Amino acid sequence: MKKVLVLLFGMIFVLSLTGMAFAQAKPAEPAKPAEVAKPAEPAKPAEVAKPAEPAKPAEVAKKEEPKKEAPPKPVMYRLGGQVAAVDMVAKKITISQNAVKQQKKVTLKVGKKASEGMSGINVGDVVNVWVTDGTVTTLTKIY
Repeated sequence: MKKVLVLLFGMIFVLSLTGMAFAQAKPAEPAKPAEVAKPAEPAKPAEVAKPAEPAKPAEVAKKEEPKKEAPPKPVMYRLGGQVAAVDMVAKKITISQNAVKQQKKVTLKVGKKASEGMSGINVGDVVNVWVTDGTVTTLTKIY
């Protein structure tokens, strides 16, 4: 009985190895035989060179001008934090953010629309701001 089991496991092992061999990639195709060379044609007489035409710089400059690309969309994001400094004259606000492993202070210029709501903002207030290209567009006091 033991010999039958050993023989059975041996056959399964051999079949598993042959299965891997069939899964291998096919070998590359053999190289094609070289084609028979054609006899060379007789040489043609040389042509007479023509004089060069003068270039027209104005027309060339117009054709080579690249198309104008549309300007990139402005970067817009929300920023929240505690007000560290307010400068009403220069219309700038400094917001500090305290994360678990990172602290950062950001000084931003305030846009016309957001500067109207800046009068009620004091140092220590928590605010949310919407920033577009480095300018505060919306300023909201949380508490």
